[in-house]
Amino acid sequence: MTDKRWTGCTVACIASGPSLAAEDCKAIGKAGMPAIAVNSSWRLARFASVIYAGDLCWWDAYGAEIDISAERWTCSQRAAHEHGLSLHRAAGGYNSGLRAIQLAIELGAARALLLGYDCSINSGTHWHGDHIKTKNPDEKLCLLWQRQFAQLNTLGIEIINCSRETALTCFPRARLEDVLC
Repeated sequence: MTDKRWTGCTVACIASGPSLAAEDCKAIGKAGMPAIAVNSSWRLARFASVIYAGDLCWWDAYGAEIDISAERWTCSQRAAHEHGLSLHRAAGGYNSGLRAIQLAIELGAARALLLGYDCSINSGTHWHGDHIKTKNPDEKLCLLWQRQFAQLNTLGIEIINCSRETALTCFPRARLEDVLC
């Protein structure tokens, strides 16, 4: 990818874990940094530059509800074709949150702040409750995601997990307010 629009920038990757809080999204919006909203998190992060959902079924079920001008990205060739999305080419196992980080890296980000990357269903499935039209995570899937994140090639980018609650331990943790100042 030759598009390096976020070279040297801090990018917020905002996933759908139950710990995602509206006040955290407001802080990111106020900071004015680029943001990638994963799946339905665009509803709290209406300032997002990009919406990333890897799964065709999510785009089929929820894509038409998006009412913000963010770019729309996927790693599914079929979703890209059927919904007119930008195609992110990446190899290996994936989850949409992982692919959002990879896209931030490919677009030149120097640092990624993760929000809503719970990788656990101890407090529910998503900040917005269960998806009604698509599948929801279970404990087995959360464990798979943890392994996938641990294998991420970070290519020298600093990744900080600012999720309020998380089972994801492969990245350093910090409170959002401590890394925004």
